Amino acid sequence: IGSGPAGYTCAIRLAQLGASVAVVERDYVGGICTNWGCTPSKSMIESAKIARTVAEAAKYGIHVPSYSINFAEVAARRDEVIRHAREEIVGLLHHYGVTVYQGEGTLVAAKRVCVKGGKLDRDGDMMRYTGDEAEIEADHIVLGTGSSPLIPPFVDRNDPAVVSSNRLITVDRLPKSLVIVGGGVIGLEFATIFSNMGTSVTIVEYLDRVLATLDPEISAEITRIMEANGVRVLTGYEVTSVAGGKVSAANRQTGAELDLHAEGVLISIGRRPVIHADEYAAVGINFSKKGIEVDEHLRTSVPGIWAIGDATGKSILAHVGIQQGIVCAENIAAILRSQRYHLRAMDYSVVPAVVYSIPEVAAVGTVPQDLTGVGVYKVPFTANLRARIEAFEEGFVKIWVKDNTVVAAQALGMSRWQSMRYVVL
Repeated sequence: IGSGPAGYTCAIRLAQLGASVAVVERDYVGGICTNWGCTPSKSMIESAKIARTVAEAAKYGIHVPSYSINFAEVAARRDEVIRHAREEIVGLLHHYGVTVYQGEGTLVAAKRVCVKGGKLDRDGDMMRYTGDEAEIEADHIVLGTGSSPLIPPFVDRNDPAVVSSNRLITVDRLPKSLVIVGGGVIGLEFATIFSNMGTSVTIVEYLDRVLATLDPEISAEITRIMEANGVRVLTGYEVTSVAGGKVSAANRQTGAELDLHAEGVLISIGRRPVIHADEYAAVGINFSKKGIEVDEHLRTSVPGIWAIGDATGKSILAHVGIQQGIVCAENIAAILRSQRYHLRAMDYSVVPAVVYSIPEVAAVGTVPQDLTGVGVYKVPFTANLRARIEAFEEGFVKIWVKDNTVVAAQALGMSRWQSMRYVVL
């Protein structure tokens, strides 16, 4: 149930291993990542990178007297990238013999799913929906229902000025001003997109720094670079109300209040798992507001029912969901093939992550809380000849080493050159 990165990967891997597989999707195949997340945002960030390159061309001796950004064309390119990516996924599912049901899937029993909507057939390059309701029986059911944007209770979801990341990524008109509530990964990526397109952007962050899960030096440097590019960054502010394009916030230390006015307000304070509480409770699946509870093999508390992706609350990274899908599929296949089997455990110890800002931020591993016996090494890109040649000297690589093992690494730098790997090596 669910055809996001976790769901379609799991389905394809199961089919490769010989299982008979069906996928149920109530919206577009590909899930959030393909349609409202990773794919469209990265497409727009590529346009933002080109805009920044043109704006800074003079430092290379290339003078561009004038240029303009046609945001409608940026949006059209984004939509074409999405469409192509979605069709590729549908094509892969059909290639491996996976049956796709377009509709709302309801878990009615441990081995039974009801689908209201119908079956998705492929007719050349077109897709048509046939049927109104179907019931599927299966030895194993995988829940990959994803996540949704977290919206505070004081925010009116129907306020036309308020947008979630899902909604903002589909706009075809460039807003003149934008307030972003939340300085995490999503907030910084949208700030990157729109500030480089010409929108006046303000970030309001509750904590004392943006990207608070990363090293403080990363936070400080990306803040400096963002501000140098015209983004206003307000940290340590609690948003108290959002209405009609006005954001009211109070400084957490001084209590001083301020009002920010913008054409659009993006709420990007995180995401929460999509949980169908009544269904899960009726079947006996353990869950909480943090997600569906799974063991290291991705099994829920009900035999034959598994969960993967954002719905588990383990991570909202697409590549983590993909890996969960593979592990889950191989475990199901092992059970289907033999009564004597060994299940594969999901390993979360080394998960890479990237913030697609300009410049980008990358991280892997866990920074030790106790630095006793830990060597911390930092190399700035100003020391790298390749970075100097390409005029991308901002940023650095930082690593943490214990017992001759790199336990964590974080970096901030431009992605258009390979100096990062030279420094690390």
